[in-house]
Amino acid sequence: MLDDAMTALAAEGSAAVVQAAGTDAWGGVRGPVARWFGRGDPARERAELARLDRTDTQLTGVEGDLGRRLRGDERISWRTRFEIALDDLDDGVRRALGDELRELVKELRATIARSGPTVGHLTASGPGAQATLGSVVTYGNPVNIGEMHGDLRLDRPSPPDPAEG
Repeated sequence: MLDDAMTALAAEGSAAVVQAAGTDAWGGVRGPVARWFGRGDPARERAELARLDRTDTQLTGVEGDLGRRLRGDERISWRTRFEIALDDLDDGVRRALGDELRELVKELRATIARSGPTVGHLTASGPGAQATLGSVVTYGNPVNIGEMHGDLRLDRPSPPDPAEG
């Protein structure tokens, strides 16, 4: 069974894969992720490249509710894959592979950041209430916003009102 740190690391890896899918960053993400999973086995690496490419194809150009659902599904799928890869190892190998994954996630974030910022406006709504949490600009790093209840939506911000200056 994985400890909380390894589970969180698997979640970070899956988030990076899904964030890069369908973007200019994809070319710099798929190879390193496939090599991490392949662990020196070329056939295994090719299988992972095919799996990654299916994710990219599935998420490219899909927006709205369907896009959010598909990205959520893919995030869960990749998190599970990372968890299984880490869980199937003895503690020493798990720590070493976890360290490699930690470095990989840093590299993936840097690759995603080089592809440009993601800008959006984050709102949350629940039964009888809506709260605007503010504008979000990320450069490949996750933004932790705390515990949420209700719906979460990320939209492009509207242009400022000229009267506001």
